[in-house]
Amino acid sequence: MMSNPTPTLRTLARPRTLWLCALALTTLSGCTEWPRLAAKPEPQPAPPEPAEQQPPQPQSTPVIPKEPSLYEWRGEGRRVSHIVVDTDDQKARFYDGDVEVGWATVATGVSRHPTPTGSFTVMEKVENKRSNLYGRYYGSGGKLIQSNVKVGRDPLPDGARFVGAKMPYFMRLTYDGIGLHAGPIPRPGRPASHGCIRMPAEVAPLLFAKVDQGTAVTIVGRGPSYGNYAKRQRQLAAERAASARREQAARAQSAPEPSPPQPAPITTTTPRVTDTTAPTPLAPAQQQPDQPTAPDDAPATVADTPQTVARDEPAPATVQDIRQPLGSSALRLPESGMVQRLSPEPTTPTPEANEG
Repeated sequence: MMSNPTPTLRTLARPRTLWLCALALTTLSGCTEWPRLAAKPEPQPAPPEPAEQQPPQPQSTPVIPKEPSLYEWRGEGRRVSHIVVDTDDQKARFYDGDVEVGWATVATGVSRHPTPTGSFTVMEKVENKRSNLYGRYYGSGGKLIQSNVKVGRDPLPDGARFVGAKMPYFMRLTYDGIGLHAGPIPRPGRPASHGCIRMPAEVAPLLFAKVDQGTAVTIVGRGPSYGNYAKRQRQLAAERAASARREQAARAQSAPEPSPPQPAPITTTTPRVTDTTAPTPLAPAQQQPDQPTAPDDAPATVADTPQTVARDEPAPATVQDIRQPLGSSALRLPESGMVQRLSPEPTTPTPEANEG
């Protein structure tokens, strides 16, 4: 058993050699592979969870912000007794007594043409008015030649005509052209006119129908002061009326007094009266030589000429009974110049037509 030790050692040394070789190989490769082997494996990201299916939403219309209102009206069944305009706030407020019945954004005069302040009244109302100072020039064919024209400042071209700017629902406050009317408000809250007070087109007709001539209007804020313009106009109107009465009285005193009318005379025509009494012939011895004898066949008539009798004169005397002595054959009447035959006996003539 002891005589053969070598094979046993070889047998024991062979595994050790293999182990040393493996260790050497590991050492040579450890410089590059060891950090990778020593590092902890990075965690893999978890797969994303599937998103929940949302139900389709209906597409909504984008919301457009509403423009602020330029007026408010609560005057149904009321009258407007007072208007207050503020040139600083560019607002006009309408009152029935102490109750505010509406308001409106306005556009007053710019700095070059400021709106006056003070106390006024509505002096005139014109529903369809055009400016006689501001407007446009148009050619013969209706073509616009020039806008924003001012009469007296801009010369009128040859063949052109002037058309005044529209001023609907005009309510005059002064004799120099200031008033309230409908008009554009390009920049709400800022002045834009030539001195008038522009109102929105929707509220102007409502206010026009509720305002009477003489309605009080107060304008406050920045602008030249006209003071109590309404009071001064009333005083001037009273002075003009008194002056007109004085002139009328002076003309009446200087005029000659007319003569009283004379009554017109009344003309009365007396109709002719024919005597139907048959003539009685007389003897030739009874005829008087100083009186002519009428022919036997001549008719015996008594005719009075027409007489004109005034209203205030007495009626002419009636024909009296004419008595002639028996020896007379005819009598010439002095009024008519006619000849009447008389009978021997006295007779009564026919009465005149105007007698009685």
